[in-house]
Amino acid sequence: MIVDSHCHLDDTKLYDQLDLVLKRAEENQVKYFLSICTTLNTFEKIKLIIQKYKNIYGTFGIHPHETKNYVKLNSKFISTSMNNNKKIIGIGETGLDYYYNHSDKNIQKKIFVQHIEAASSLN
Repeated sequence: MIVDSHCHLDDTKLYDQLDLVLKRAEENQVKYFLSICTTLNTFEKIKLIIQKYKNIYGTFGIHPHETKNYVKLNSKFISTSMNNNKKIIGIGETGLDYYYNHSDKNIQKKIFVQHIEAASSLN
C-alpha cells in the first residue's frame, strides 16, 4: 500500500481535476492521501475534499511564508479547528523558513509556537 503523506490536493492544478488525479493515483496503487494545509483558505478547501473522499485526510497549519497574514492566530483556534473534524489528523505546514524571508522571523516564531502549543494540547 502506498500513502502520499504530503500533498496539496487543494492546489488549483489538482483541485480542478481531482477525480482524474485520484483515478491516476489509484491506478498506481496510491491508496491514501494527507493533504497539507498552508493557509486558512486552503483549510476550507481541504475540509471539502476530505468530506467528499473517504481515503483523504488533512492537516491544519500555516506555512511560515504565510504567517505575516495570520499574526493573531492562536493555539485555541488551531485546536478548535482540528477538533471539529476527525479527518484533520495533524498540524502542518509549520515551522521556520528564512530562505526567502516572506514573513518576519519573529512572526514565524510566534505562529510556530502556537502550532506547538496546539499540538501539545491535542496530544
